[in-house]
Amino acid sequence: MLKIIRDIKELQKIEMDWNVLSESSLNENVFLSYDWNYIWSKHFAGKNGSLFIIAVYNDNQEIEAIAPFLIKNFFLFFKSLIFISSDYSDYLDIIIRKDADKKKIYSEILREIIKNKVADIIYLKQVSTELLDEVKKKVYEFPELSLFHKGSGDCYYFNLPDTTDAYLKRFNSKQRYNILSRVEKAEKNNIKFKGSSNIGKSLFKEYLGYFFYLHQKRWNKKGKRGVFYNKKIKDFFTDLFNVLFDKNKIVLSFLSINENYGNGGGDYKDNKEKIISSAVCFDLCGKRQVYLPGFDTEYSGYHPGMVLTFYMIEEAINKKYEEFDFLKGGEEYKQRFGAVKRENHKLYLYKNKIVYYMYKINLLIEKEIKEKLKDLVFKTRRGIKWRNV
Repeated sequence: MLKIIRDIKELQKIEMDWNVLSESSLNENVFLSYDWNYIWSKHFAGKNGSLFIIAVYNDNQEIEAIAPFLIKNFFLFFKSLIFISSDYSDYLDIIIRKDADKKKIYSEILREIIKNKVADIIYLKQVSTELLDEVKKKVYEFPELSLFHKGSGDCYYFNLPDTTDAYLKRFNSKQRYNILSRVEKAEKNNIKFKGSSNIGKSLFKEYLGYFFYLHQKRWNKKGKRGVFYNKKIKDFFTDLFNVLFDKNKIVLSFLSINENYGNGGGDYKDNKEKIISSAVCFDLCGKRQVYLPGFDTEYSGYHPGMVLTFYMIEEAINKKYEEFDFLKGGEEYKQRFGAVKRENHKLYLYKNKIVYYMYKINLLIEKEIKEKLKDLVFKTRRGIKWRNV
């Protein structure tokens, strides 16, 4: 049996089913959790599209799968089917129970989409090679559909050993020296590592203020808006991170100089202790995932990003985690820490090739032209503000 969820109230009714399914699936991760999808929908559904979540139940009314889809208009009259929160998530998928019949479920979901003429094009990104392969197999059952796919948004990760010494032995002497000399320099300058694992909610909120500030400061220095450039996006992440903190799924990691903790969230001039680097990490299923880092560029001589990364890896090893994941992005420093690529893909399923090209133009306008214009406006406004100081 299939159940279609179209609004927030209906989504709230399947919270328990969603959580049960997540715990019994092979691909459990924070991006596929009920909390992530519900909070995104609460903040953005409506303006950014309407929900079309497909929940699959067996004959015993047990949840077997959830496809967290969203319908989004483009060029006024056309519709695309995408994953919820695809702009902010690094791993996306259809959530399926371990012992369920995958082939049957994929067929049912695709058939439901086609039967209801839900969208003119299906566009899924940040999907695994496994999901792509399954779609390739299924597309032959629907000869009216064409499939195009390409690699996109690869993540970088590595398996963790039992000890930090064993981890460092993976590198040659020069690589070890580059890492440890920077850590030693930081320690000599009274730079300390902090984490939010064992703190109360009020202090977590204070730490969160530091994190937002540092992330924005780094990107603003480059003339870009940063992720938290407007209140709506910042409110979403604030709501999300607080819920994940309550469920022990998130850690905020920091580097600081000096001993006393300040009041946070400002420009730090009056603080006795200064936070110079920060990162949001998700800890789930024996994995640590680094979602968003930030650091104060005024302290780049201490290599705060590299030093914080080493401490986060060391902490993950001490917690006996199995994997350290840098998530999306092919920055060179990730490979310096021994990370290897985990491929992600984006795929397009469509009936009409003209619609496919129209959608590609729409993506170009939305993701390239509009974003660059917003950055240009940001830089212009910031320049005017500075000239008036």
